[in-house]
Amino acid sequence: MAFRDPHSRRTIIFSAAAAALLGVYLAVQFMISPRSIGAREAYQLLQKDTTVVVLDVRTEGEFRSRTGRLDRALLIPVESLDGRMEELSRYRGNTILVYCRSGRRSRNAVSLLARRGHTAVNLEGGILEWNSLGLPVKMEGER
Repeated sequence: MAFRDPHSRRTIIFSAAAAALLGVYLAVQFMISPRSIGAREAYQLLQKDTTVVVLDVRTEGEFRSRTGRLDRALLIPVESLDGRMEELSRYRGNTILVYCRSGRRSRNAVSLLARRGHTAVNLEGGILEWNSLGLPVKMEGER
């Protein structure tokens, strides 16, 4: 099909370029967005892979609350995470499963960990989702 109208050709080229840029933008967003998994998938991961590090980024009060905590959980509140990154350096190369109450703070923590070179996964829905499925938790005083 020959284009005799230069305006039509520019419109088509512009549209194609805009579509290509949108595709690149969406691909980059997908690659840099925090990876999340649901509670059932996280539970299965923890059952089959004992090298997964469990990181709770809630407050200490939440960590000790009635919602419980995941087995093997390390507590580093998200507000302290940037300053305590050295504590996680020995886990470089391990997958870090990060959770909070509902999944918002842990999503931010996963982004920070990824920028620092860690492989981190967000527990979508947090401990609330975990609890709603009746998955096991540790309570205050339990090891």
